[in-house]
Amino acid sequence: MTPSSALPSSNTRAGFARFLPHRVPMLFVAGFLLVIAVNGALIFFAEDTFSGLETDNAYERGLDYNQALAADAAQERLGWRFQAAISGDAGTRRTLHVQLTDRDGRRLEGLALEAYLVRPSNAGMDLSLTPRATGDGAYAAEFTLPAPGQWDLRLVARRGDIAWQHSERLFVK
Repeated sequence: MTPSSALPSSNTRAGFARFLPHRVPMLFVAGFLLVIAVNGALIFFAEDTFSGLETDNAYERGLDYNQALAADAAQERLGWRFQAAISGDAGTRRTLHVQLTDRDGRRLEGLALEAYLVRPSNAGMDLSLTPRATGDGAYAAEFTLPAPGQWDLRLVARRGDIAWQHSERLFVK
């Protein structure tokens, strides 16, 4: 008995074999379009989320790393500690209050202080302050804060040839 050509084939592979050759070019094009779309999304998000902040003179700063470690060890031997607070309400002048003490808890007087308020996300908002002695080892500086939020306070204290510095992240309402 010979199969009739008028009867449909019971072989499902024959239908798939007819379908596949015509669709292969479209599958390649769809695959490449998918890769291009994913790469485009990654490029968009990479460019959109980059803050633009980078380290100036990174190579030179890297060369000075051993000097930075030695300075950090010398600063630890000093044992100076500080407390800092920012008072005032949003929209008004604020005051930075700083109290420095030595290893034994005695308040330090006669220091030349510099304070830097650095906005981690916006370099254009940075402030440079010079706290003045208010008596009893306390120092204060008035300023107007450009925006509330997170700020990095960097404090530098000098007495003669002794230099001390400390950084701390603050959240200001």
